Amino acid sequence: MSDKKEAGEINTLVASNGSTSRISETGLHLYPVSINDSGEGLPYAPVDWPNAGDKWCWKAGKRVSVSGYIKDRYLYLPKRLRALKEGRGYTFRSRPSIEQYLRSEFPNVDINGFFASFSWMIPAKESASSKGTKMEPSPSDSPLGTITCKAGNRICSSLTAENPLPETMFCDICCTEPGFCRDCCCILCCKTISSDYNGYSYIRCEATAVDGYICGHIAHVDCALRAYMAGTVGGSIDLDAEYFCRYCDSRTDLVSHALKLLNICTSVASSADIEKILNVGICILRGSQKRSAKQLLHRIESIMSKLIDGACVEDVFKKESSADSTGLEQICTSVHCI
Repeated sequence: MSDKKEAGEINTLVASNGSTSRISETGLHLYPVSINDSGEGLPYAPVDWPNAGDKWCWKAGKRVSVSGYIKDRYLYLPKRLRALKEGRGYTFRSRPSIEQYLRSEFPNVDINGFFASFSWMIPAKESASSKGTKMEPSPSDSPLGTITCKAGNRICSSLTAENPLPETMFCDICCTEPGFCRDCCCILCCKTISSDYNGYSYIRCEATAVDGYICGHIAHVDCALRAYMAGTVGGSIDLDAEYFCRYCDSRTDLVSHALKLLNICTSVASSADIEKILNVGICILRGSQKRSAKQLLHRIESIMSKLIDGACVEDVFKKESSADSTGLEQICTSVHCI
Protein backbone atom coordinates (compact mmCIF):
# COMPACT_ATOMS: atom_id res chain seq x y z
CA MET A 1 0.00 0.00 0.00
CA SER A 2 1.34 3.41 -0.90
CA ASP A 3 1.81 6.07 1.77
CA LYS A 4 0.85 8.88 -0.57
CA LYS A 5 -2.13 11.00 0.40
CA GLU A 6 -5.45 9.61 -0.78
CA ALA A 7 -8.90 11.18 -0.96
CA GLY A 8 -10.30 11.70 2.51
CA GLU A 9 -7.03 10.85 4.25
CA ILE A 10 -5.31 12.18 7.36
CA ASN A 11 -5.09 15.95 7.63
CA THR A 12 -4.97 16.97 11.31
CA LEU A 13 -3.41 15.55 14.47
CA VAL A 14 -5.46 15.82 17.66
CA ALA A 15 -4.23 15.07 21.19
CA SER A 16 -6.80 13.89 23.73
CA ASN A 17 -6.18 12.36 27.16
CA GLY A 18 -2.54 11.83 26.28
CA SER A 19 -3.33 9.87 23.11
CA THR A 20 -2.75 11.19 19.60
CA SER A 21 -5.53 10.59 17.10
CA ARG A 22 -6.10 12.03 13.65
CA ILE A 23 -8.88 13.76 11.78
CA SER A 24 -9.32 13.00 8.09
CA GLU A 25 -10.21 15.61 5.48
CA THR A 26 -13.78 14.32 5.57
CA GLY A 27 -13.99 14.76 9.35
CA LEU A 28 -13.52 11.13 10.40
CA HIS A 29 -11.87 10.59 13.78
CA LEU A 30 -9.04 8.10 13.12
CA TYR A 31 -7.87 6.24 16.19
CA PRO A 32 -4.55 4.32 16.02
CA VAL A 33 -4.77 0.52 15.96
CA SER A 34 -2.40 -2.36 16.69
CA ILE A 35 -1.23 -4.92 14.17
CA ASN A 36 -3.82 -7.65 13.52
CA ASP A 37 -6.65 -5.50 14.92
CA SER A 38 -9.97 -5.74 13.09
CA GLY A 39 -13.41 -4.19 13.16
CA GLU A 40 -16.39 -3.16 11.10
CA GLY A 41 -17.65 0.11 9.70
CA LEU A 42 -16.25 3.59 10.11
CA PRO A 43 -13.71 5.00 10.14
CA TYR A 44 -11.81 2.26 8.28
CA ALA A 45 -14.59 0.61 6.25
CA PRO A 46 -17.78 1.81 4.54
CA VAL A 47 -21.22 1.70 6.12
CA ASP A 48 -24.64 1.71 4.47
CA TRP A 49 -23.08 0.86 1.11
CA PRO A 50 -24.51 -0.10 -1.27
CA ASN A 51 -27.65 -0.52 0.86
CA ALA A 52 -28.64 0.81 4.25
CA GLY A 53 -27.47 -1.54 6.99
CA ASP A 54 -24.53 -2.91 5.00
CA LYS A 55 -21.34 -2.74 7.06
CA TRP A 56 -17.99 -3.54 5.51
CA CYS A 57 -15.23 -4.92 7.73
CA TRP A 58 -11.51 -4.19 7.97
CA LYS A 59 -8.36 -5.76 9.34
CA ALA A 60 -4.87 -4.36 9.95
CA GLY A 61 -1.90 -6.38 8.73
CA LYS A 62 1.41 -7.00 10.46
CA ARG A 63 3.63 -4.40 8.79
CA VAL A 64 3.95 -0.74 9.73
CA SER A 65 5.35 1.88 7.35
CA VAL A 66 8.06 4.35 8.35
CA SER A 67 5.45 7.11 8.23
CA GLY A 68 3.42 5.40 10.96
CA TYR A 69 0.58 3.76 9.06
CA ILE A 70 -0.49 0.15 8.70
CA LYS A 71 1.20 -0.99 5.51
CA ASP A 72 -1.04 -3.98 4.79
CA ARG A 73 -4.75 -3.52 5.34
CA TYR A 74 -7.71 -5.62 4.25
CA LEU A 75 -11.34 -4.89 3.43
CA TYR A 76 -14.17 -7.44 3.65
CA LEU A 77 -17.61 -7.43 2.11
CA PRO A 78 -20.64 -6.91 4.36
CA LYS A 79 -22.48 -10.08 5.36
CA ARG A 80 -25.24 -9.64 2.78
CA LEU A 81 -22.84 -9.39 -0.15
CA ARG A 82 -20.61 -12.08 1.35
CA ALA A 83 -23.51 -14.54 1.24
CA LEU A 84 -23.94 -13.85 -2.47
CA LYS A 85 -20.28 -14.75 -3.02
CA GLU A 86 -20.87 -18.15 -1.34
CA GLY A 87 -17.88 -17.72 0.96
CA ARG A 88 -15.36 -17.05 -1.82
CA GLY A 89 -13.50 -13.94 -2.91
CA TYR A 90 -14.79 -11.48 -0.33
CA THR A 91 -11.36 -10.42 0.94
CA PHE A 92 -9.65 -7.44 -0.69
CA ARG A 93 -5.97 -6.75 -0.08
CA SER A 94 -5.54 -3.65 -2.24
CA ARG A 95 -7.43 -0.69 -3.69
CA PRO A 96 -7.15 -2.04 -7.26
CA SER A 97 -8.79 -5.33 -6.24
CA ILE A 98 -11.67 -3.41 -4.65
CA GLU A 99 -12.05 -1.17 -7.69
CA GLN A 100 -12.15 -4.21 -9.96
CA TYR A 101 -14.90 -5.77 -7.85
CA LEU A 102 -16.93 -2.56 -7.69
CA ARG A 103 -16.75 -1.93 -11.43
CA SER A 104 -17.75 -5.53 -12.09
CA GLU A 105 -20.69 -5.69 -9.66
CA PHE A 106 -21.76 -2.03 -9.66
CA PRO A 107 -21.03 -0.55 -13.13
CA ASN A 108 -22.33 2.91 -12.22
CA VAL A 109 -20.41 3.20 -8.96
CA ASP A 110 -18.68 6.44 -8.01
CA ILE A 111 -15.25 5.01 -7.11
CA ASN A 112 -13.96 8.26 -5.64
CA GLY A 113 -17.11 8.68 -3.57
CA PHE A 114 -16.80 5.13 -2.27
CA PHE A 115 -13.23 5.62 -1.02
CA ALA A 116 -14.03 9.09 0.32
CA SER A 117 -16.68 7.58 2.62
CA PHE A 118 -14.04 5.99 4.86
CA SER A 119 -10.30 6.16 5.52
CA TRP A 120 -8.08 3.77 3.61
CA MET A 121 -5.06 4.87 5.64
CA ILE A 122 -4.92 3.44 9.17
CA PRO A 123 -2.60 5.07 11.74
CA ALA A 124 -0.66 2.50 13.76
CA LYS A 125 0.05 2.33 17.47
CA GLU A 126 3.35 0.72 16.57
CA SER A 127 6.34 2.32 14.91
CA ALA A 128 8.53 0.64 12.31
CA SER A 129 11.91 -0.61 13.51
CA SER A 130 14.80 -2.36 11.82
CA LYS A 131 14.71 -4.92 14.63
CA GLY A 132 11.06 -5.73 14.16
CA THR A 133 7.94 -3.95 15.29
CA LYS A 134 8.45 -1.62 18.21
CA MET A 135 5.33 -1.03 20.25
CA GLU A 136 4.41 2.42 21.55
CA PRO A 137 2.82 2.61 25.01
CA SER A 138 -0.86 3.40 25.33
CA PRO A 139 -2.30 5.57 28.12
CA SER A 140 -3.63 2.59 30.07
CA ASP A 141 -0.28 0.82 30.15
CA SER A 142 2.07 0.47 33.06
CA PRO A 143 5.16 2.68 32.73
CA LEU A 144 7.24 -0.48 33.07
CA GLY A 145 5.87 -2.08 29.92
CA THR A 146 3.47 -1.80 27.03
CA ILE A 147 0.21 -3.58 26.36
CA THR A 148 0.21 -4.44 22.73
CA CYS A 149 -2.50 -7.02 22.16
CA LYS A 150 -6.25 -6.67 22.66
CA ALA A 151 -6.15 -8.96 25.70
CA GLY A 152 -3.30 -7.00 27.29
CA ASN A 153 -0.98 -9.99 26.99
CA ARG A 154 2.63 -8.83 26.79
CA ILE A 155 3.82 -12.25 25.60
CA CYS A 156 1.15 -12.68 22.92
CA SER A 157 2.48 -14.68 19.98
CA SER A 158 1.35 -11.96 17.55
CA LEU A 159 4.02 -9.67 19.01
CA THR A 160 6.89 -12.06 18.39
CA ALA A 161 9.00 -11.02 15.44
CA GLU A 162 10.41 -14.53 15.00
CA ASN A 163 8.27 -17.21 13.32
CA PRO A 164 5.21 -15.05 12.61
CA LEU A 165 1.88 -16.84 12.38
CA PRO A 166 0.20 -17.29 8.99
CA GLU A 167 -2.39 -14.69 8.01
CA THR A 168 -5.77 -15.47 9.52
CA MET A 169 -9.23 -15.04 8.08
CA PHE A 170 -11.45 -12.16 9.17
CA CYS A 171 -13.65 -12.93 12.18
CA ASP A 172 -16.66 -10.72 12.90
CA ILE A 173 -17.82 -12.67 15.96
CA CYS A 174 -15.41 -13.19 18.86
CA CYS A 175 -12.53 -11.16 17.41
CA THR A 176 -14.57 -7.96 17.41
CA GLU A 177 -15.11 -8.23 21.17
CA PRO A 178 -13.01 -5.87 23.31
CA GLY A 179 -10.30 -7.73 25.16
CA PHE A 180 -10.38 -10.84 22.96
CA CYS A 181 -7.24 -11.65 20.97
CA ARG A 182 -7.39 -14.55 18.53
CA ASP A 183 -3.64 -15.15 18.93
CA CYS A 184 -3.71 -15.72 22.69
CA CYS A 185 -7.32 -16.14 23.91
CA CYS A 186 -9.22 -19.41 24.12
CA ILE A 187 -12.32 -19.33 21.92
CA LEU A 188 -14.24 -21.33 24.56
CA CYS A 189 -13.40 -19.58 27.84
CA CYS A 190 -11.90 -16.32 26.47
CA LYS A 191 -8.95 -16.55 28.89
CA THR A 192 -5.37 -16.30 27.68
CA ILE A 193 -3.41 -19.42 26.88
CA SER A 194 -0.03 -20.36 28.32
CA SER A 195 3.08 -20.98 26.26
CA ASP A 196 4.63 -23.13 29.02
CA TYR A 197 6.30 -26.27 27.72
CA ASN A 198 5.91 -25.27 24.08
CA GLY A 199 2.18 -24.61 24.38
CA TYR A 200 1.15 -28.15 25.29
CA SER A 201 -2.14 -27.01 26.82
CA TYR A 202 -3.80 -25.48 23.75
CA ILE A 203 -4.59 -26.32 20.15
CA ARG A 204 -4.74 -23.90 17.21
CA CYS A 205 -7.07 -24.48 14.27
CA GLU A 206 -4.92 -24.15 11.16
CA ALA A 207 -7.59 -25.20 8.71
CA THR A 208 -7.53 -23.17 5.50
CA ALA A 209 -10.74 -21.19 5.44
CA VAL A 210 -11.30 -18.40 2.89
CA ASP A 211 -8.98 -17.05 0.19
CA GLY A 212 -6.02 -19.02 1.53
CA TYR A 213 -6.28 -17.64 5.07
CA ILE A 214 -6.27 -20.00 8.04
CA CYS A 215 -8.90 -20.00 10.78
CA GLY A 216 -6.33 -19.38 13.52
CA HIS A 217 -8.65 -19.64 16.54
CA ILE A 218 -7.22 -21.41 19.57
CA ALA A 219 -8.67 -23.31 22.51
CA HIS A 220 -7.40 -24.80 25.72
CA VAL A 221 -7.33 -28.56 25.26
CA ASP A 222 -8.99 -28.90 28.67
CA CYS A 223 -11.79 -26.52 27.65
CA ALA A 224 -12.33 -28.44 24.41
CA LEU A 225 -12.42 -31.77 26.25
CA ARG A 226 -14.98 -30.50 28.77
CA ALA A 227 -17.08 -29.05 25.94
CA TYR A 228 -16.97 -32.39 24.08
CA MET A 229 -15.11 -30.73 21.22
CA ALA A 230 -11.92 -32.75 21.57
CA GLY A 231 -10.90 -36.36 22.05
CA THR A 232 -13.21 -39.20 21.09
CA VAL A 233 -16.84 -38.17 21.18
CA GLY A 234 -19.84 -40.05 19.80
CA GLY A 235 -23.17 -38.76 18.61
CA SER A 236 -23.60 -36.25 15.82
CA ILE A 237 -20.18 -34.67 16.34
CA ASP A 238 -18.44 -38.08 15.96
CA LEU A 239 -14.83 -37.26 16.90
CA ASP A 240 -12.03 -39.82 16.97
CA ALA A 241 -8.96 -38.31 18.67
CA GLU A 242 -9.83 -35.02 16.98
CA TYR A 243 -10.53 -31.38 17.79
CA PHE A 244 -13.65 -29.67 16.46
CA CYS A 245 -13.25 -25.91 15.97
CA ARG A 246 -16.18 -23.97 17.33
CA TYR A 247 -15.68 -21.16 14.81
CA CYS A 248 -15.11 -22.83 11.43
CA ASP A 249 -16.36 -26.40 12.16
CA SER A 250 -13.08 -27.88 10.91
CA ARG A 251 -11.55 -30.99 12.46
CA THR A 252 -7.93 -31.32 13.54
CA ASP A 253 -6.30 -34.69 14.19
CA LEU A 254 -4.95 -34.77 17.75
CA VAL A 255 -2.68 -37.81 17.52
CA SER A 256 0.13 -35.54 16.34
CA HIS A 257 -0.56 -33.20 19.26
CA ALA A 258 -0.38 -36.10 21.72
CA LEU A 259 2.91 -37.18 20.14
CA LYS A 260 4.15 -33.62 20.56
CA LEU A 261 3.32 -33.87 24.27
CA LEU A 262 5.39 -37.04 24.57
CA ASN A 263 8.34 -35.38 22.85
CA ILE A 264 8.04 -32.31 25.10
CA CYS A 265 8.27 -34.51 28.19
CA THR A 266 11.67 -35.86 27.18
CA SER A 267 13.17 -32.48 28.12
CA VAL A 268 11.11 -31.86 31.28
CA ALA A 269 12.86 -32.44 34.60
CA SER A 270 9.85 -32.43 36.93
CA SER A 271 7.96 -35.71 37.22
CA ALA A 272 4.87 -33.79 38.40
CA ASP A 273 4.93 -31.66 35.25
CA ILE A 274 5.46 -34.73 33.08
CA GLU A 275 2.39 -36.38 34.63
CA LYS A 276 0.35 -33.22 34.05
CA ILE A 277 1.36 -33.03 30.40
CA LEU A 278 0.89 -36.73 29.69
CA ASN A 279 -2.54 -36.71 31.35
CA VAL A 280 -3.62 -34.32 28.61
CA GLY A 281 -2.39 -36.83 26.04
CA ILE A 282 -4.28 -39.67 27.72
CA CYS A 283 -7.52 -37.67 27.69
CA ILE A 284 -7.01 -36.89 24.00
CA LEU A 285 -6.35 -40.50 22.97
CA ARG A 286 -8.59 -42.51 25.29
CA GLY A 287 -11.34 -44.37 23.43
CA SER A 288 -9.92 -43.74 19.96
CA GLN A 289 -10.29 -46.44 17.32
CA LYS A 290 -7.24 -45.26 15.38
CA ARG A 291 -4.35 -47.69 15.44
CA SER A 292 -1.79 -44.90 15.84
CA ALA A 293 -3.75 -43.45 18.77
CA LYS A 294 -3.95 -46.83 20.51
CA GLN A 295 -0.20 -47.40 20.12
CA LEU A 296 0.64 -43.95 21.43
CA LEU A 297 -1.79 -44.29 24.34
CA HIS A 298 -0.13 -47.58 25.32
CA ARG A 299 3.27 -45.89 25.30
CA ILE A 300 2.09 -42.92 27.38
CA GLU A 301 0.32 -45.14 29.92
CA SER A 302 3.49 -47.22 30.25
CA ILE A 303 5.50 -44.10 31.07
CA MET A 304 2.86 -42.93 33.55
CA SER A 305 2.97 -46.31 35.26
CA LYS A 306 6.74 -46.02 35.70
CA LEU A 307 6.38 -42.55 37.21
CA ILE A 308 3.72 -43.74 39.65
CA ASP A 309 6.00 -46.62 40.66
CA GLY A 310 8.69 -44.10 41.54
CA ALA A 311 11.06 -44.48 38.60
CA CYS A 312 13.42 -41.56 38.04
CA VAL A 313 12.69 -39.19 35.19
CA GLU A 314 15.85 -40.22 33.31
CA ASP A 315 14.65 -43.81 33.08
CA VAL A 316 10.98 -43.47 32.23
CA PHE A 317 11.53 -42.69 28.56
CA LYS A 318 13.82 -45.62 27.88
CA LYS A 319 12.20 -47.92 25.35
CA GLU A 320 11.16 -51.22 26.84
CA SER A 321 11.84 -53.13 23.66
CA SER A 322 12.71 -52.81 20.00
CA ALA A 323 9.07 -53.57 19.19
CA ASP A 324 8.01 -50.52 21.20
CA SER A 325 10.54 -48.42 19.32
CA THR A 326 9.23 -49.66 16.00
CA GLY A 327 5.69 -48.84 17.08
CA LEU A 328 6.60 -45.24 17.85
CA GLU A 329 8.33 -44.87 14.50
CA GLN A 330 5.17 -46.08 12.81
CA ILE A 331 3.15 -43.50 14.74
CA CYS A 332 5.55 -40.74 13.71
CA THR A 333 5.33 -41.81 10.09
CA SER A 334 1.52 -41.87 10.15
CA VAL A 335 1.36 -38.29 11.44
CA HIS A 336 4.21 -37.05 9.21
CA CYS A 337 6.67 -36.45 12.04
CA ILE A 338 9.66 -38.12 10.42
